[in-house]
Amino acid sequence: RIEVALRVDLSHSLGKKDAFAYLKSDLFHENFATRINPTTGLTLHHDWLAKHAGLITRSREIFMAHNKEKYGLPLAIWVACEVWDFGCMSTLFSGLKTADQSAIANSYCINDGQVFASWLRSLNYLRNVCAHHSRLWNRNVVEEPKLPVLGEIPILNGFIGIGKGQLRTRPFLLLCLCQHLIRIINPSSSWGSRLKQHLQDFPDLNHLGITLQGMGIDEGWESHW
Repeated sequence: RIEVALRVDLSHSLGKKDAFAYLKSDLFHENFATRINPTTGLTLHHDWLAKHAGLITRSREIFMAHNKEKYGLPLAIWVACEVWDFGCMSTLFSGLKTADQSAIANSYCINDGQVFASWLRSLNYLRNVCAHHSRLWNRNVVEEPKLPVLGEIPILNGFIGIGKGQLRTRPFLLLCLCQHLIRIINPSSSWGSRLKQHLQDFPDLNHLGITLQGMGIDEGWESHW
């Protein structure tokens, strides 16, 4: 649900500017669009376009073949976006101009677009761990998300402040990000309540060193979840 929502946000935000906005470097932040990597001689936008082209080429979707045949390339953003994966969208969001990032972030009650950009990088990491059926429970999160100021998003308050560094490197924080976003994207979703019940039903395995604390739950999580 989060991935679909982000796809809608990006395609609408950029599509209002131009049908082929993703190709136009002037619509992105200068660090993304014009700063050359001295090693590759390319910008981050060039790198992104290469990945985008690969996704378009590999797609076997009927709608993609239809649009290529009828309209040719490049494809309008509302068609092209359908083959973007989460990592592709996360990178594109990081390249948006500050005002465009903030406009999307604000719709999720996040005041800082750069904070939301870091969330997307973290959630892409989470998605990849889950997609490969890797261990998640007590994993050290290498893509640590930035956090808003205390009180801005209540479900995150327990992770903010001195002495909370260990909690910020564990996966439960990422699950809290998901819960915050899902509440906005689909208020009727039962995902949060089902996950809460799942954790409450977790067996007592303290003698094996397996505890909920290992996944980084914050004190009093049940009351604000």
